[in-house]
Amino acid sequence: MNITLTRKEFTRLIELAYMGDWVATSMVTDADVDAPGSLVKRYGDLMNKLYRLAATHADGCPHYAEPDENDNDLFFPTARLEDDSPASRAIDKFTNDTFWEELITRMSARDVMRETGRELTTPPGMEPGEGYEQVDGRLAQLAERYRDEFVRNDLENVIVLFGADRLS
Repeated sequence: MNITLTRKEFTRLIELAYMGDWVATSMVTDADVDAPGSLVKRYGDLMNKLYRLAATHADGCPHYAEPDENDNDLFFPTARLEDDSPASRAIDKFTNDTFWEELITRMSARDVMRETGRELTTPPGMEPGEGYEQVDGRLAQLAERYRDEFVRNDLENVIVLFGADRLS
């Protein structure tokens, strides 16, 4: 298969590949790297191939990829791609947005569960007619309240009580 890309398109392809690889492998531990089904193994060779093209091809983007200093067959993203590129900014925004949405969703579900005594799944595991509309409305109300609080005060007013030690 041959694909013809402009330099601009190839640069954007590298950014997209970097973002996908980051999502797939950023939370992988050293112990997971060699595990069966490892995403590092699944995507590693392809990423190396793309980074090699980026670093060495005449129409590549060498500002985004470089060879390993100890092994010229291995290629990695540059600090510029990782820290100062549209891809890195998209990852930062995604990570931040995901944190806040997940925190709001989990805290709202926890509060509804405490209020109703019913364990919730995502989405709520009730059939319509079982109070689903009330629970859904309460979840939305709590989520909006948490969102407003976090927009105004970030994490300043969040207190975590550790077990029985309520002063920790």
